[in-house]
Amino acid sequence: MRFPVFRKRSKAPSLAPEQHEHRRQKIETLKAGRLAALALSFTSDIIEKYGPRLAGSEASLHAAQEIRSSYEPFCDHSETESVDIDTSFHSFPLQLALYLYPAILSLLLVGLPYLGLLLFLAYLWYAARTLYLYKPIGKLGKHSVEGMNVYAVLEPKQEVLHTLLFTSHHDSAPLFHYNRLDRIAYAKKVALPVLLFLLAGLFNATHMITELLEGRLFAFSLPPIGMGVIGILLLGATPLLLPLRSFYSHEGSPGAGDNLASVGMTVQLARYLHWKKSCNTPLSHTRLIFCSFDGEESGLQGSKAWYEKHKAELGGSLVLNFDSIYHADKLTFLERDINGTQALSYRLARRCVQIAKAMGYEAVSESIPRLAGGTDAACASLAGLEATTLTSVAWDDRSKPSVYHTERDVVSAIDGKAVEMALSIAIRLVELVDSNRLWDVGEMPSPKEQEPEEGDPKLVFTKLTHR
Repeated sequence: MRFPVFRKRSKAPSLAPEQHEHRRQKIETLKAGRLAALALSFTSDIIEKYGPRLAGSEASLHAAQEIRSSYEPFCDHSETESVDIDTSFHSFPLQLALYLYPAILSLLLVGLPYLGLLLFLAYLWYAARTLYLYKPIGKLGKHSVEGMNVYAVLEPKQEVLHTLLFTSHHDSAPLFHYNRLDRIAYAKKVALPVLLFLLAGLFNATHMITELLEGRLFAFSLPPIGMGVIGILLLGATPLLLPLRSFYSHEGSPGAGDNLASVGMTVQLARYLHWKKSCNTPLSHTRLIFCSFDGEESGLQGSKAWYEKHKAELGGSLVLNFDSIYHADKLTFLERDINGTQALSYRLARRCVQIAKAMGYEAVSESIPRLAGGTDAACASLAGLEATTLTSVAWDDRSKPSVYHTERDVVSAIDGKAVEMALSIAIRLVELVDSNRLWDVGEMPSPKEQEPEEGDPKLVFTKLTHR
């Protein structure tokens, strides 16, 4: 008599190495929570290896190569492309103000206020185009370096009918020398120099109006004694503008949330969709492109160059850009970019909000606040693509700790749930695009909801920064 409990069982045949891997992947289903953990682990590893990654720096170039290596196992092909980056994009306009300030006051003191005002207004126009509109007049700065963009492509099983891009950036922001939360130091080093520069222009305008009313605008005329004394005092205050020369530090932020975690998310999306392909459920008609740009923190220069180069082959593509994923209760899809001046696809943004809400997540679509800078989605929109940015940063510094662009932007500052939610939304977006159901009438917002907002965006960012 045999006892089944003690009966020796036959040994299962051993598996080949590739079968072991396939079996492991089928057991470990790579759900969004697991992908989020892998994305944050990727972020931590890159920061530990290379630290801060200023645009075009050696650290940024090494990180770009490792990002490409991370894409390679999951994509059909991957590439790196060099890009010329002007690292003085944000700093040069501030430094220029330091040299123009005494010139503007000197023109006032020698009786040429109209020339001083003209110089003042020309500077304001240049600074607004560069720092606010992100439309620089050439590269006036001399600090040019070679950065590196990375992209990888995952092809569908059948004919390509749709193209969907998931984009991010791997460079990190330079630190500010002066922290706005230290109000006294910030007032001395930033607010006071800006005020003095504005006063120089105001006094030129006042004296020019006086001369115009008296009918002697182009005649040699020294300013009144009182204004002349004030002008001399302002001219003597020129050293107070010196802090503008070093507004930005030569050190960078760790850049975990802004924006290396987003790069990790694109890598894990590639992993997941490659795994689906290995399980015989590939995408049918949707080509996926995963991008990590350099130079985002220097006026979006990396993405601008990339879209200009590939614009012809991307016609009709959709773009979901990830930037600054921090808080699970702050999911926001942008309808406008670059300080609210550049329109994105409100249709795609609001459709993504619908997708998020259908999954049980709270999300909104709105404009980026003024003075909050811009994201790489703006360059996609300028290239004629439907694009939006998914972000989950607390715009108001008082509601949650603001860590981006600071030394506190580390992995522990990121809510893993926010990363998981972003990945889930992205996966669902892929499914809807591939099944040709993204714009189904039954799933679209009502006509009233689709109307774009008119007028200027109401949000105003409370911290002067450049994203």
